[in-house]
Amino acid sequence: MEARAIKRYIPSSPKKMRIVADLIRNRNVEEGLQILKFSKKHASEEVFKTLKSAYDNLLAALDVGKLDMDKVRIKSVTVDGGPTLKRIRPAPQGRAYRIRKRSAHLSIVVEYEEEEKKESQVKVEEEEKPKPKKKVSEPKEEVIEQQKEDAEEVVETVDEEVKEEKEKKKTKARVTRKKEKKTDEKKTDEKVKKKEENLKKEVKPKKKKEK
Repeated sequence: MEARAIKRYIPSSPKKMRIVADLIRNRNVEEGLQILKFSKKHASEEVFKTLKSAYDNLLAALDVGKLDMDKVRIKSVTVDGGPTLKRIRPAPQGRAYRIRKRSAHLSIVVEYEEEEKKESQVKVEEEEKPKPKKKVSEPKEEVIEQQKEDAEEVVETVDEEVKEEKEKKKTKARVTRKKEKKTDEKKTDEKVKKKEENLKKEVKPKKKKEK
């Protein structure tokens, strides 16, 4: 839960006020109020008032009578520049010096941490809890036997298929061997015939020329 308090047109320069704001940023409200109470800076008084009003706004939002200041954290402190009043100071020989009277806008955001911590702790505890394991029903003896029989049948069918494939391969190899033998025999017969024909041509006697 968050609450905000804003104070505008503070008669102090933003640069000087940011020095005080840096002292209480990301601290508890109690620590911040103690630091501002004993600070000698002029702007610390205005920051003290706005921080107190932010804490009161948080109590009103939560609708609680009291709340420990240790559990309330100062989330952010922002200081913005406001309008500047331009004035003139008379100077010697008819001259005039310019005076800039600066102003600042202050806003403080306060956060209550305990609710967020509780929610985060509950989430962590839920995540850390072991999830209940699902009970696996033990298979009955009949189901186990049936599964074994099915597995044996599958193995037998696989063995038969493997045997059939092996036999097919063997028959194919035999057929191819027979074909190769026949082709080899044909080639040898053709070669022998060609050799015989060549020999006959060479052996033929030449005819004598008639006188």
